[in-house]
Amino acid sequence: MTSTKPQRVAFRTFGCRLNQYDSEAMRTLLEGDESYETAAPGEVADVYVVNTCSVTARADASARKAIRRLRKEHPEAKLVVAGCYAQRAPKEIAQLAGVSLVLGTPDRANIVEEITAAKGEAPRIAVSPVEMESEFLNVPVTDMLGHTRAVVKVQDGCNQACSYCIIPQTRGHSVSREPQQVIEQVAGLVSGGYPEVVISGVHVGDYGLDLANSDWDLPRLLRALLAVPGLERLRLSSIEPASINHELIDLMASDRRFARHFHIPLQSGSDSVLERMGRRYRAADFSELVARIAATIPDCGIGSDLICGFPGETEDDFEQTLERLRAAPLSYLHAFPYSVRPGSPAEAFGDRVPGDIKKQRVRMAKRLVSEKNEHFRRAQVGQRMRVLFERVKGKDYSAGWSDNYLRVELPGEAGLSGMKEVKITGLSVSGLTATIC
Repeated sequence: MTSTKPQRVAFRTFGCRLNQYDSEAMRTLLEGDESYETAAPGEVADVYVVNTCSVTARADASARKAIRRLRKEHPEAKLVVAGCYAQRAPKEIAQLAGVSLVLGTPDRANIVEEITAAKGEAPRIAVSPVEMESEFLNVPVTDMLGHTRAVVKVQDGCNQACSYCIIPQTRGHSVSREPQQVIEQVAGLVSGGYPEVVISGVHVGDYGLDLANSDWDLPRLLRALLAVPGLERLRLSSIEPASINHELIDLMASDRRFARHFHIPLQSGSDSVLERMGRRYRAADFSELVARIAATIPDCGIGSDLICGFPGETEDDFEQTLERLRAAPLSYLHAFPYSVRPGSPAEAFGDRVPGDIKKQRVRMAKRLVSEKNEHFRRAQVGQRMRVLFERVKGKDYSAGWSDNYLRVELPGEAGLSGMKEVKITGLSVSGLTATIC
């Protein structure tokens, strides 16, 4: 009796940290079945899973390009398309040549069965309504391939319904993971050699609100994780302004293992634009919040997101945004031109801003905050900090990230990995240089 050789599976992941985690969860499910194994880096696979993002039209285009390239390079392989784009437009993706399976967000738990069932010429569409995603998909991920830090998803979905966003349509309503499951996974990752864990979610500040008969919230969960033996650094991913309270700020200020880093979306500095976006705060709320963080947590890295050219955004609206950016203690900014999302409420909004104006506003915002970034980096020179180094192949230096989210390079020190204490000596092109203490 001969045994069947397992099929090799490779992943191509687009988008946010949540997608990174979702890819690891699907990989873990596949590795739990004897019919599948993970392809080694650079190895030709039998199955390619493209985990897509759909936050912008560019994200959709990047996914389609990857699918076409895989089809051309590996015509005999199965192509599986998952993620937000797959959930939003399954029929559109199924029309792409070579696609074997379109897998929806609620259907990730069945990835083994769905890949096995995807046979023949016609693509299989396994996309259930997001309303069926009523519980958190708990997968015991113990390894993050190719990463020195681990991402742990504690919450999924969103109840906010911002007018420009389709996440409620692609990931459903907010669901939280049971706290004991989170604690056990973090403990396992730490014991497995991951010194840093990033806590992530679509709307991570809503953690615990849906848990029945529970008084768990985000600060309580973070305190429990900081008690995990051996954890060297805990980092929080993007969090909405309204979810940050004094308790959370004080917790970060009081424990050196809690990375001094907040990523807080602003989206616009104009109240009229924020109202049309459906955001649940005003520009002054954001300004007061980041000022309080900077005053409480010295050298805290504070980043933000900005959408430029939202329908109806005037020159005065954008100038208000620039004024907020000038006054805010930001260390970096992710700015994007507005991209209409099919099915979002804003799709029906008139008064579109021309594309060249949107791009110009993006450039202006980035230029302004880049000056802040240089000032922030200069303030770190001479300080000591702990850096988590990542292996850099083929280079004569090592590089990693500080707790306040600055890239640090050690010239002439190749092959470093893990957490090291360094002294900052100067500035690189976009980060810092240092020496080992």
